[in-house]
Amino acid sequence: MFSKPGTFWHILYYCLCLTPAIKVSAQHISLGNPSMEGRPGKGIVPAPWFIAAGTPDTQPGIFDIKLLPSAGSSYIGMHSGKGFLEGIGQELSPPLTPHTTYVLSFDMAFTTYYLYPACYGSLAIYGGNTPGDTAALLWLSDNFTQTDWKRYHAVFRSTEAWRYISLWAYPTAPCNKSQFGIALLIDNLSTIDELQLPAVTATVKPCSCEAVTDGRITLHVTGGVPPFQYKLDNGGWQADSVFTGLAAGGHTGEIKDKHDFQASIDATVTSPWKNCLVVLPTAFTPNNDGQNDIFRPKVYDAIHDYRLRIYDRWGKLVFSSESPEWGWDGTIGGSPANVQSYVYICTYTDGRQEQHMQKGSVLLLR
Repeated sequence: MFSKPGTFWHILYYCLCLTPAIKVSAQHISLGNPSMEGRPGKGIVPAPWFIAAGTPDTQPGIFDIKLLPSAGSSYIGMHSGKGFLEGIGQELSPPLTPHTTYVLSFDMAFTTYYLYPACYGSLAIYGGNTPGDTAALLWLSDNFTQTDWKRYHAVFRSTEAWRYISLWAYPTAPCNKSQFGIALLIDNLSTIDELQLPAVTATVKPCSCEAVTDGRITLHVTGGVPPFQYKLDNGGWQADSVFTGLAAGGHTGEIKDKHDFQASIDATVTSPWKNCLVVLPTAFTPNNDGQNDIFRPKVYDAIHDYRLRIYDRWGKLVFSSESPEWGWDGTIGGSPANVQSYVYICTYTDGRQEQHMQKGSVLLLR
């Protein structure tokens, strides 16, 4: 089992070595009342949490604990010492699956005084088959002394189908300040998620030409636990996986999942066209053979304010479009147009914000 948090590669090695097969769908076990909402009071915990030992308290406000919750309006406080332990627990539905690795995230903080002076905080997580059962030590934190909330990620492996989980303020070293010198506050628990490390891939849209920055990178995640956050280069984290307005060159995309496991990928935005231009063909053959069936421009630029108008030899408007993706299929009113030359006028604003008008003729062939 994991007794303490490991590095990313330690976790990856552990999973690859000890997990016999990759499952199609990961297990997610929801905890009841994960933000520990309840009426503050001494020696009580909110349902469905139960007291595993001692007299844990629903905070804030008890013993002058004033730290605001990290989620919701309340949380649990515990202290322990030699010969006296406090813990809370909950029944799991469904139970843990044997030979499966899980991750559970939560916020913890230390308080320097919890009825007695305290030296540090330390949390032990146990699995068992009865309330308060400590049959298997699943995870043990390092000693901590930060007095603000910090996110922790407990990675552990279940060897049995444990039906109960319990969380304990656990002394790992003597405290010279008092006999009850291990104190901690805990809040905002996640689901217990089967560990599947995330991986990231990217799709890249190149720049239209060298002079414009209209490249796009989209990041795709497999594995991990949503919600995901995304980052490109030195930018901030965001919920959107799409990054636009990119210049040609190398970029680094990063993702992280609900438990802060991360993955990254290098992607290159190319610019295949040196010159920025819009080219309209001189002929097209709308015969449904899949080749040159639509009259529309080939665009190698980041254009906007686009409009295409096509006229027959008598000056009658036969087609109009405001998107370069929507071209003429060689029909008028749903019927095939005559084989002849047609006049077009195409206007647009290019990536340098210059306005253009192109006029010409196109020959319709069948």
